[in-house]
Amino acid sequence: MGLLVYVGGSFAVTEPVRLVTEAWPPMSFEQDGVPTGFGVELVNQLQARIGQQEKIEILPWARAYAIANSAPNILLFATSISDEREAHFDFIGPIATSKITLYAKAEDPISIKQLADVSAAGIVGVYRESVGAQLLQQQGVTSLLVASFPQQSAKQLLFSRVRFWCQADLAVKHILEEVGARLEDVRPVYVVSEVNLYLAFSKGTSTDMVQRWQAELEKLKESGDFTRLYQKWFGALPPPLQHQIFWHKDN
Repeated sequence: MGLLVYVGGSFAVTEPVRLVTEAWPPMSFEQDGVPTGFGVELVNQLQARIGQQEKIEILPWARAYAIANSAPNILLFATSISDEREAHFDFIGPIATSKITLYAKAEDPISIKQLADVSAAGIVGVYRESVGAQLLQQQGVTSLLVASFPQQSAKQLLFSRVRFWCQADLAVKHILEEVGARLEDVRPVYVVSEVNLYLAFSKGTSTDMVQRWQAELEKLKESGDFTRLYQKWFGALPPPLQHQIFWHKDN
């Protein structure tokens, strides 16, 4: 079923946007088979304002990214911006700000002043293909223990198999709860990077459609509803209230 979009004094029928994401609590995950999370609730509110009712697909990241990179009219969330992605997507947002952080056990007195100190201090647990793993490798940190899932890295820290755990702060509380631990069991020792997260539209999606989603996101932020949703999922973390569109760069 197409959407009616007002263009140049008349209504044009456009294809609905396909919605794909990954399992990354609390941004997006399934609970009793139903998609939920901050990103899921946000995208559902936005698509309702636009007039579509597509089901959000929660897939492995590599598959979701491949689908979004294959055809127009696909929305991938939530993602940071990189040089590679700028060639394939238009980004709106930001919808969240995340600090990629190194955590140690709460009782560990270690102090990290610069990333160059990390490799000598101990091993870092990272999640395969995560932003944190990529950033550490780019900065020359070689003492990494790579896990398939972030929960494995959290357990490795708690059981002292690694000294540090690299994870986006937005997900830490939820991941620890999943492995039977508490936020108080760990402490942040170094912020690797702060990144904004966006909704990414696949190349070929109409400019009008991208701008329409961005306009509804701006209205949501200005109404206060965005902040309330952010606080529901992320507590006291400050919501990003600025408005941006980054159009894809042609090679």
